[in-house]
Amino acid sequence: MYSWNTIRTFCAILLLIPVIHLVYLVSQDVTASMQASPEAWAGEIAAYSAQDQSATLPVKPILVVGGRQVKLWRGLEDLLSPRPVLMRGLGDAIVEDMTYYHSELIGHYQPGVLVILPGTSEFHIRDNKSAEELVVAIRELVTLDESYKVPRQYYIFAPIKTPLYTEDYVKIDETTALLTQWAQGQPNVTILNANTFLTSRKGKPNPNFFRLDGVNLNEHGYLRISVMLQSKLNEKPAQEYVTLSTF
Repeated sequence: MYSWNTIRTFCAILLLIPVIHLVYLVSQDVTASMQASPEAWAGEIAAYSAQDQSATLPVKPILVVGGRQVKLWRGLEDLLSPRPVLMRGLGDAIVEDMTYYHSELIGHYQPGVLVILPGTSEFHIRDNKSAEELVVAIRELVTLDESYKVPRQYYIFAPIKTPLYTEDYVKIDETTALLTQWAQGQPNVTILNANTFLTSRKGKPNPNFFRLDGVNLNEHGYLRISVMLQSKLNEKPAQEYVTLSTF
């Protein structure tokens, strides 16, 4: 029989594992975020490339790109099954970083659907964008992707309000309005405002949907944005999805 103290210590360690993992990811991302160049994420791009060498990649997958918020997003693959999903997050990357690595991060996978999830790094640490600057960056990424003449649908999340960064709320509202206005003339672009599903009755971000850091979503928050995305995807005509062995 194990003593009560041993059992309690073991349980405490189990509870701390997710926290330790998050701290590890954050420490890596913060170090890279201090580098202004997109080359800060070259190691992660190389890791994805190595992973793809031995993988069976789907044809026309649903591709989700972004920063740490994408790296922490779990369960979307199961929810959207049998439609294939690829999650490609780059540290605390901003939209310009995704544009810089377009060939490796997006073009390589030839997605049928591209999902873009901007993170808080657009406004903090790595950049300090205005609403207009973020919208311009997103439009430039979409324009670059469209220039390759490969038809696909774009689902773009408006920035998510967080309990920690209350000063961002006005900027996020402005960004959402500008994205919505732009998308009205883009039949292949859908803007997703998840903030309406993540707020409390008082209209502020509900801490129950966020991790203790007050920035990143927890499993309940991710479930909400996952279901929102699923609902929007289901509004489009069904497509055939198959897999293909690569390289």
